[in-house]
Amino acid sequence: MHIVDVAIIGAGLAGVAATGDLIAAGKSVLLIDKSRGVGGRMATRRHGDTRIDHGAQFFTARTERFQKLVEQLRIQGVIKVWSHGFPLLMDGVVVSRPDGHPRYACSAGMSELAKALLPAGVEVLTSTQVTAVVPVQGDAVDGARYEVLCGDSTVCLARDVVLNMPPVQLLQVAQAVLGAADVTTLSTVTMEPCWAMGGCLSQDIPLDAVAVECQHPILGWISRNHTRRSNVSEPLSIMVHASGAWSAEHLEDDPADVRAVLESAMAGIGMPISWDSDPLIHRWRYAKPAVSLNADYFASTASAGIYAVGDWCQGGRVEGAISSGWSVAGILV
Repeated sequence: MHIVDVAIIGAGLAGVAATGDLIAAGKSVLLIDKSRGVGGRMATRRHGDTRIDHGAQFFTARTERFQKLVEQLRIQGVIKVWSHGFPLLMDGVVVSRPDGHPRYACSAGMSELAKALLPAGVEVLTSTQVTAVVPVQGDAVDGARYEVLCGDSTVCLARDVVLNMPPVQLLQVAQAVLGAADVTTLSTVTMEPCWAMGGCLSQDIPLDAVAVECQHPILGWISRNHTRRSNVSEPLSIMVHASGAWSAEHLEDDPADVRAVLESAMAGIGMPISWDSDPLIHRWRYAKPAVSLNADYFASTASAGIYAVGDWCQGGRVEGAISSGWSVAGILV
C-alpha cells in the first residue's frame, strides 16, 4: 500500500501541475486517475490515421511563469502558435476580427501539454476510480491523515489530499471529510456540458480560418483539426463542439441523434461535412465552468489537508487550471 505526503486525485492539468511542483520540492506524491492516461479535458484520441483533439482546443499565456513555460515548450517543438484570434460565425456569416494575443496548440495533440508537465519517473495510477476519501481510523501511519479508497480497497494513505475534479464529483468523493460550509461553497460552482463531434474528412470544409467561434443555437465551435499538426501530409479532420445551452438541453440524447443534428446544423451554415469515416461523438458532462469559485484553489474549512483544484477555481482556461495546481502546491511544500 502507498503511504505518501500528498495524494492527488485527477491527472488533469491542475493535478499534473501540482504534482510537478511537489516532486521538485521533495514531497512524495501519488497521482491517481480513472482514465488510461493524463490530461483530463486536454484530450486527444486516435481516430483512423490521425489524432483528434476533442476537448480543449487552444490556450493562451498571460502570466509570467506560464509564458516562460510556453516559450520553452515552443522551442522544444511541443507547442506552436496556432492562431492570433478566431473569426466569429454570427447570423450565418463568418465575421473576421482583429488579431490579438497568440493562441497556442500542441503539435502532436493537446494531451501532450500534460505529458510535458509530468515529472519523469513520477508514479501514476491510471484506470483507478477513486470512490471516497475518508479519515484514517486509529493512529496515523507515518503522519497520514486520510485514506483514499477505490471501492472496498485502499489505494493509499496520505497526509494531504488534492482533488482535481468537477465540484459535483468532488462532493460525492469527499463527502466524509467536507463540512456544511464546504458543501455550500462548492455548490455555488456550476459546469457547462458539451457534445463534441470530430473525425477525418474526404474534403475540407469551406472555411479560410483554422477555426471559428459560433453564436448559433446549436453550434459553439468549429475547428479544422488538422491545422494544428506540423506534418503537411496530415489527413484532413474537423472538430465541432455544440453550444453549452444546446448540450445541456440534449445531455442524455443518443449519440447518433446528436451527430444528425450537428451535421444538419453544419450544412445549414454552408459547411456540409464530407466524412472519410464515421466520426467520434463524445459527451463532456463537465466541459467548462459557467460559475467559478473565484479563488486559486479550494481549501476545506472542516478538514485540514483537504484541497481542490481545477479550471473551475479561476474561471476556466488552460492557464487557469495549471495556475490552480501551482498555487495549491505552493502551500504544501
